[in-house]
Amino acid sequence: MIPVLGEIASHYRLLERLGEGGMGEVYRAEDLRLRRPVALKMLRPEAHRDEEARARLLREARAASALNHPNIAVIYEVDELDRGEGPVPFIAMEYVAGRTLAELSRRPDLDLDAILDTVGQVAEALAEAHARGVVHRDVKPSNVMVTESGRVKVLDFGLAHRQVLAGDIESTWSRDPARRSAAGELAGTVAYMAPEQALGQETDGRADIFSLGVVLYELLSGHPPFVGANAVQILDGILRRDPPALVPRLTDPRLPGVEAILLRMLAKDRDQRQADMREVCTELSAVRNGSPLPAPAPLPPGAPAVAVMSFINITRNHEDDWLGTGIAETVTADLRSAEGLTVVARGRIHEMLRKLGAGGGEADEGVALRAGRELGARWVLLGGFQRAGETVRVTARLTEVQTGLVVHTVKIDGRLSEIFELQDRIARELSSALRLTPAPAERGPDETRVIEAYEAFAKGVINLQVETFESLDRAVFLFERAVELDPAYARAHLELGSAYANKADYLAIPALHERALASFRKALALRPGLVRGWRELGAVLVSLCREDEGVQAIRRALELDPEDAGALGAMGRAHFVGLARFREATAYYEKALVRNPQAGWSALQLSHCLALLGEFARGEAVAQRAVELQEAFLSGQEGILIVGAYMRLGHLASLQGRHGEAIQHFQRELAFMQRVDHALRNRTSIELHMRLGAALLGEGRREEAGAAFATALEGFEQRIRLGADDPFTRYYAACIHALRGETGEALDCLEKAAAMRRRFTITRARIEPALGGLRGEARFRELVGQG
Repeated sequence: MIPVLGEIASHYRLLERLGEGGMGEVYRAEDLRLRRPVALKMLRPEAHRDEEARARLLREARAASALNHPNIAVIYEVDELDRGEGPVPFIAMEYVAGRTLAELSRRPDLDLDAILDTVGQVAEALAEAHARGVVHRDVKPSNVMVTESGRVKVLDFGLAHRQVLAGDIESTWSRDPARRSAAGELAGTVAYMAPEQALGQETDGRADIFSLGVVLYELLSGHPPFVGANAVQILDGILRRDPPALVPRLTDPRLPGVEAILLRMLAKDRDQRQADMREVCTELSAVRNGSPLPAPAPLPPGAPAVAVMSFINITRNHEDDWLGTGIAETVTADLRSAEGLTVVARGRIHEMLRKLGAGGGEADEGVALRAGRELGARWVLLGGFQRAGETVRVTARLTEVQTGLVVHTVKIDGRLSEIFELQDRIARELSSALRLTPAPAERGPDETRVIEAYEAFAKGVINLQVETFESLDRAVFLFERAVELDPAYARAHLELGSAYANKADYLAIPALHERALASFRKALALRPGLVRGWRELGAVLVSLCREDEGVQAIRRALELDPEDAGALGAMGRAHFVGLARFREATAYYEKALVRNPQAGWSALQLSHCLALLGEFARGEAVAQRAVELQEAFLSGQEGILIVGAYMRLGHLASLQGRHGEAIQHFQRELAFMQRVDHALRNRTSIELHMRLGAALLGEGRREEAGAAFATALEGFEQRIRLGADDPFTRYYAACIHALRGETGEALDCLEKAAAMRRRFTITRARIEPALGGLRGEARFRELVGQG
């Protein structure tokens, strides 16, 4: 029976038929419970008894629901509708209003930035899928939706299969007959198939790289690279012929760089393509910005280094995922106690793996070795664990990065109640294999012997890596649970303080900063030598306008480790926003970047300092580096992404009168922020729209400027209503009122900002172009000391 518009399926009312694909039809519907639009995909009447069709629909739901990414359509639920002819399964998913990429590809006015932005978003989505072991296998323009704002959503995981990751021995997925039958079957859309897919061979993420290359070629030229009168001719081209030389529909000096990327993506031999989709993301970002990514951060000379990867959950019971993170964290801490060995910080490993496409923190051996090389490590430690009830088996292998040879293997069985002893044995055996002085058996005050506290801590670390408001709240709850269960757990106090501080910065709530102070002081009371504890204590004191105390705490961190990039960056911020000494701040930020060239947050702050100092050429060079690091999601700070790098480039262009160029940078920042779920997005949006409006005024586009200012003030007022009042957004609100000629409102905002953070507000108000209309006002001159 054909579905009827207006009919209710489960708790969804069918409103409109949107189209069909494969064996299913898609309808726009209303969720009667939550009053939201959804898309329903259900099998066509003639296919609902087809077991393969039903399995494919379920496979799509299973694959897509395992993924959480802003560029992948969300699966809400799978259900069945009994319409008198037997149950018909359907998927309820996110409704995406917009057009398919197939429709957009026919537009002749697409520019290169729009194409690279769209393909880059698809690549980001697929990189996340590959990190979770999901290969799409049907990447094509009709499976990509683009909203009016330019946000991309990847659809239809009906042909996806779960790739076997390292440690997937005898897992549920590896025994899945649908997965095994993938070899030898012709699955996908012919014109976009990779050669290995067309031959029915086993596929991995590199097949999606080829398909995305076909999509990119088509967007640039108006047609796919391999065409023919029938499927056989198309397949012959995919398997035997090189793609025709690209004849793009547009002109742009960056096209040669794009073509070089395309040639690699469309290589017949998958080993000649980019190693993974994350590498594609990096290359697309680099060619779009016109410059290469920075070199990896060097490790301290002398002691050989080891990078400890997260331990893989072999049984794939996600309730036990925390154990893999916990083992890696603890083994890292134990190995740090071994003399003659440098251990790469877990935060840096996590960022590098995300850059290379292992966004979930898990890495196969190839990705792990590549991460080790980029981090300057001599060895990588890979491991896995299996849990059956109270029994745990932990395996670990130490591999030399340059040769790929396994130096030592450890396999340990025991009970979950003995997990701490198992981890200590791993560290001791590895130290012995490397002929190092073994780590002491006694656990320090930064660790715990309480398994429940250990579990809560590990789950908190996992949530910190997700970087959303919701995950931050969960992290706070879990770290609070850990210190409640073990008040002597120094590392849990440290992470709790960090989570409180991040939340306080996002929401501008001083009470949370006070909680962070208390947690850092507890951690330092238990372990006074924690460099990170001192530097983060100092950063929170600066946030509370207790600059002198903050500088003292950060100085203590630098006494313990003069080369700590985080402490150098924290001292830079103390001088920047705390003491308003921009010249001294630049020196500290520059040292931080020398120590860690991937510290995007330091690059972002340094470019702002240089803008305020009027050193525009240096500022633009640093801001460009910040853009590259922002696009690669490298901040140099654990648990934090950066936003605002394009905005810094735009600000520097505006200060030099290049308003048209500035507008382009600001629009790129807007596009970036739409792609990420960043806790600072709303706060950054206020400054961004203020600066965009100022640049539009500079171009004489007053109506558009007014709209940008209204958006910024609406965001500011919303923050005020939520109790999130801070001097930075008040300063930008003052700038908007001044540019709109609202002198009284501008001075009110500026005075309140100065009351909260006087030195920083006054120092930059004296040189702020947007406040030029206030300089003749007595209240302004009195406020800034120029009366």
